[in-house]
Parts: sequence; structure tokens; C-alpha cells
Amino acid sequence: MPAPALDVWYVSAEKVYRGVPFQVAAGWVEQGRLAATDKVRPTRTNDAWVAVSAHPLLADYLPLKAGAKPPPAAGATPVAPVEAPEPESYRKIEPEDDDVDMIPLIDVSLVLLVFFMMTTTAASNDSPVQLAEAVAGMEINKDEPNIITVQMDLRESGEAFYAVRVGSGRTIKPEDNNLVTLPEVMSRFDALLPQFTSPPEVRIACHQKVKQVRVRELVTKIDPYRRSGKISSYTAEVNEKPK
Repeated sequence: MPAPALDVWYVSAEKVYRGVPFQVAAGWVEQGRLAATDKVRPTRTNDAWVAVSAHPLLADYLPLKAGAKPPPAAGATPVAPVEAPEPESYRKIEPEDDDVDMIPLIDVSLVLLVFFMMTTTAASNDSPVQLAEAVAGMEINKDEPNIITVQMDLRESGEAFYAVRVGSGRTIKPEDNNLVTLPEVMSRFDALLPQFTSPPEVRIACHQKVKQVRVRELVTKIDPYRRSGKISSYTAEVNEKPK
């Protein structure tokens, strides 16, 4: 059975609306247009006016204040609060990623590669030269005059020195012997080149304990002569002195 229509009294405005359907009045309460202190009564009766907050049906439509609890339903039996058990702690399970992130692995690989390259270079610079031994101890045959030999040797102190000779024979001119710097060697090298009618071959004869860095420095100075056509070629071998 639908609720009866109501007479609505806006107390603050001193206005009365008669025959308002219950659902319309309830809507006004929900919308806040009808305050809790306004009054209602069944329409076409002389019943006493009742505040909206005291009306058994309209009071349920009043907006709740923050933190307020809704009134219990009519006829409801109060129930003692029940303590909820403490929630179990669950470990958050992240979805498995099928794709492996390769960027950290690549970074580590590059670091290791640079490290090994640097250590290898440092070790090779200080290590003795590793070249094929000359079978005849860099002997120059008499029929091979078109050759310049640059000899690299070590003093007892471990200091490297150079000597330059042309063609066959063991005779080394004083100005071509006991050279201690590369500029001195290349100066004598330039002085000897004009006597050749064709680009000569250059042989580098190294003492077995000469460091590789020294050989590379000499080769770096000689290689431009090969590229410019001033010499035909150059080779480097370990000098095995005659016994």
C-alpha cells in the first residue's frame, strides 16, 4: 500500500504545500530542499505536525553527516560488534617477465672487454719481442746489396741502442752506430737512402729481449717510407748472433 500524501510545512519560509505525494516529499528530503526541522502531517487531517527528522519514514531520507551512522531499521535487533580477524599478510606476486633484460649483461661485457684490451696492451708493451728467429743471424749475402739493416740491441744496463748498415758485410760506420734515439736513427736512414738507384729493402734485426713497444715505434717511423715508395718493403726478425 503506498504511503499517504503529506502536507509539507516549510517552517523558515512559513509556506505550506498540501497533498504532496510521499515520494515527492522523500525526494525533497534527499535533495536537501526539505530540512530536518521542517514539518509534515498526513494530508486532509488535523493531526499534529511532525518534524521531518522525527517522521518514521522521511527521516531515513535525510542526508547523513560525515561520520554519522544510519539509524537502525524499524524492528531491527541490535547485534554486538564482531571483531574481524587480522588480515593475513600476502606476498605480492609480480607477473613473470619472459623477456630477459640484456642491457646490464651487455654493459658488463663491454667493461670486461675494455679491461682485457687495456691489460693486454700494457703487458705486450713491456714484454720481449716475439718474432721469428733469423736462420743466418741476419747475415747479408754479397749478392744482396740493395738492403738497409737497422739493428736493435741492448746494453748491459738494459738500454736499447741502434745501428744502421747498408748491403753486405759487418762494417758499420761510426756515425751509424750507437744511436740511442729514433730521431738519430731516421736521420741516418735519410742520409743513406740517396745512394740507392731503386727502393731498397729494410730489415729490422732485434735483440731477443728488446721490448715490443720499441719495435712498434721503429716500424711506425719506417712504414711511411714504404707507402711513399722510398723503400720496397720491411721485415723484422730476432737477431741470433753468430756463435
